Amino acid sequence: MNIIMLCLACVSLTVCKDLHQEPSPTMHYKTINGEVFMMPCKKWTRIEQEMSAVTENSFAQFKAEVAHSGNYTCLTRKHHSTLTLCTLRSTESGGWQVLHLQVVDNTLGCWSAEKSRVTLYIGIRGQIICPGHSCGNSTSTVWYKGNRTVSKSKRKISCPTGHHCLHTVQKHHNGVFFCDRDLRERGVNWTIRSSITVKALHRGIYPPRILRPENNSVQEAELGLNYTLRCVVDFPEADPPGAIQWFLKNNGYLKNMTMEEIENEEVSDSERVKVELRVIGKAVIEQVTSQDINRTYICIAQNTSGNDSATIYLKKNNKKWSSLIEYTLGPILFVSGLGIVVRVKWLEIQLILKSRWTFDKADVGHKDFDVFLSNVWSTTSMEMVSSPLRHNHDDLFPFCLDPLQVEVPSERLELLLPHVLEDQWGYRLCLLDRDFLPGGAYTKDVMNAIQKSQMLICLLSAEYFSDNNAVFVLESGVQALLQNSGFKLQLIWTKKAPVSLPQLDPPLPVVIQKALKVLPALKFTSAKNTDFWRCLRKAMPRQRLSSLQK
Repeated sequence: MNIIMLCLACVSLTVCKDLHQEPSPTMHYKTINGEVFMMPCKKWTRIEQEMSAVTENSFAQFKAEVAHSGNYTCLTRKHHSTLTLCTLRSTESGGWQVLHLQVVDNTLGCWSAEKSRVTLYIGIRGQIICPGHSCGNSTSTVWYKGNRTVSKSKRKISCPTGHHCLHTVQKHHNGVFFCDRDLRERGVNWTIRSSITVKALHRGIYPPRILRPENNSVQEAELGLNYTLRCVVDFPEADPPGAIQWFLKNNGYLKNMTMEEIENEEVSDSERVKVELRVIGKAVIEQVTSQDINRTYICIAQNTSGNDSATIYLKKNNKKWSSLIEYTLGPILFVSGLGIVVRVKWLEIQLILKSRWTFDKADVGHKDFDVFLSNVWSTTSMEMVSSPLRHNHDDLFPFCLDPLQVEVPSERLELLLPHVLEDQWGYRLCLLDRDFLPGGAYTKDVMNAIQKSQMLICLLSAEYFSDNNAVFVLESGVQALLQNSGFKLQLIWTKKAPVSLPQLDPPLPVVIQKALKVLPALKFTSAKNTDFWRCLRKAMPRQRLSSLQK
């Protein structure tokens, strides 16, 4: 038992000694502001701010900034401890060190930003140049890919100082490489760490493809104005942007035109499978002349795999005349078309306006009736009534004070409506079979009834349109509506309105056909339909003759 306690004490003292181990001498690193940097540490902590950095993600890469300058504690490698009987064997392959990082602007004349990115082609030789290879006092450069040093190729390749040569570029060479160079400055040994982003691509196997313009196409240019020639080119995957150039062909000779600009165009995800970059090459013709119109223009795009070309011809654009015709003839055609529509639909337009915006005139006092009711008696109604409507109506409607309490079939509105209008709502009603002497001229009686009434109500049904006298009343009412802004016309379907008008011989007058399409109409389904009575009451004349005579 004592032996075990003694061993535990040995372990505790040894571990505590390792944990309180003093840091090794300071490491000094320099890097360029804005470049990718990687700490040479498994773990690190900034001393000034007591801020822990990456712990699990070893050797993380980040974009260096001036604010990152400072002192860090850096764990370069792990400790390995082995416990034996009463003995703790500690193997160290590194330890805690102080790292001083200095992020500077590009004031080092030996550093080149152009070499911080490089494109290599898979399957052939390639080399990476350290951007700061001329910095420092030593002739050796240490290369890293991530946190691992890059071994030199086993094959004998002549490689200049500051270069990393690859005998055969592979896909795994994609990524960020780091190169370290030594620099002694004012008695301090510095390590200049630079980054190089490598893009390993497959060499293109086909030349670029010109999308626009189409070969041997014709484009229009306006004289006296600048005209821009555009050439849209797709370069294949893994092939860098090649050259795009416009040429002027005149008398068999090609003249190189001055390019205005070359810009990239966004490529959709579906197209990106085969296209790495879409480029637009532009050239401007200053103030197009007649000589420019007669010439040929050629766009040529090329890369390491080949080239493609497209030829266009310019023709004169008569835009001024077309604009003049467009601005003058367009409004004329619009007004003419509008006039034709109004002329063809003038009757419907009048009916719509008259039916929705009516005005009660001051000559209401000269009227003899409020409402002229036009209907055709159905067989059922004729069987119930053997005398004029006003005779013995109390026996037919014992509950005449309320139309909703009258128990009559829905098709007998011609029996119910007169009592509602006269006995309940107090309107003076005009009925031809009651208020005009028999034997008179029917046409004259109808015209007099319409002229002496504020409103015409027509109870529509199949029997109504089959009766010539009823059709005449409806036609006369439509004409009165067109001529008199104070006259009202209300259509009521006593049965369900048909989808199309009945085919009659002779057919209905055109004015009636158009009126039935545009005039509002009520549908009577039952005497207990409150919506029907509310809408009818709203459509009735505002002033009643009975109220004016009191």
